[in-house]
Amino acid sequence: SSGINAEWPLRPGVKTESEPTINTEAAKTETKVETTDKGTKLEAVSTEGVEVESHVAAKIVKQLEYYFGDRNLRQDRFLLREVTLDNGWISLDTMLNFKRLASICSDKAKIAKAIESSNTSLIVLNEEKNKIRRNPDRPLPKNSDEEKLASNLKTVYVKGLPLDLNIDKAEEFFAAHGKTCYIKLRKDGSSQFKGSVFIEFETQADADKIVLNKELKYTPESEPLIVMSRNDYFKSKSMNVKQEKNTKREEQMGGNAEVKLDVPETVEFEKGKVLKITGLAGVETTREEMKTVFEGNGVSWVTFNKGDPEAFIRFDGSAQEALDKVKSDEKFMLSGKEASTVVLEGKKKKVPTATLR
Repeated sequence: SSGINAEWPLRPGVKTESEPTINTEAAKTETKVETTDKGTKLEAVSTEGVEVESHVAAKIVKQLEYYFGDRNLRQDRFLLREVTLDNGWISLDTMLNFKRLASICSDKAKIAKAIESSNTSLIVLNEEKNKIRRNPDRPLPKNSDEEKLASNLKTVYVKGLPLDLNIDKAEEFFAAHGKTCYIKLRKDGSSQFKGSVFIEFETQADADKIVLNKELKYTPESEPLIVMSRNDYFKSKSMNVKQEKNTKREEQMGGNAEVKLDVPETVEFEKGKVLKITGLAGVETTREEMKTVFEGNGVSWVTFNKGDPEAFIRFDGSAQEALDKVKSDEKFMLSGKEASTVVLEGKKKKVPTATLR
């Protein structure tokens, strides 16, 4: 979890993109019948005489490239399962279960026409024009530390955008600055856009170029946007938090910032308000990144040290509701990797607070 549905993702706090949707627009140009390995009869799709408006065709192809792209495909369990069933082929009927694609166009003939008329090197249409797959000549890269680093270097943070911005407007604006892999609209606890986005460009050169553009404006009349690399954003967040803590300590200790606050070894919490995240061994993440992921969801504190296999996050309200908001395709992603989560229930419990922040 988008333009590209990446409210992540695409946030992607978006419910699973793989939930079934009703296909309300029938493809009227289907003729031939084919039997798949699953035993399902598929009618071949004819694109003869089919016309698709250029802007719609572009959106169709871009959305499909997002689904089968490096970032989404390696994290999407539904698609990863589907691509193993028929030599990588997935029917257009199945693809129309994705809400974002169906909202752009639910006519299979038009989708097929958009693909065959495009210059995409990632999406391949089969001979019967009723299935697609990722181009076998472009295998999915391994999810290595090098890949993660490259992705981070191509990701940019932009702040100061109009609050009525939607994903289509964002895509249209940033298209002038390079081809994007995903755009994440950052939202608060009420699912309202906060005016800032994360964008991953296809090339680091485009990312570097927009970061250097200090006069970037959404409109000629608006103020310049705040633009920085993803890495610089998280560094600044971390520095700001440390500065705020030091200021509070100075105020509480009469100006002596060296005196440490008395933090108990354990802290009690109400059931349903603490989220336990496991499987973090080897995951390069920080408390600040966790706070950013759950930004706007009332995080009280995070207990985690770099290298710890698990973390605890306490929320002002329901931990489950906060988790559901940030999940993408029913997965909780942290630093590009899927992590396991459990909301601690039952009686009041205690967790260590040596790293309570």
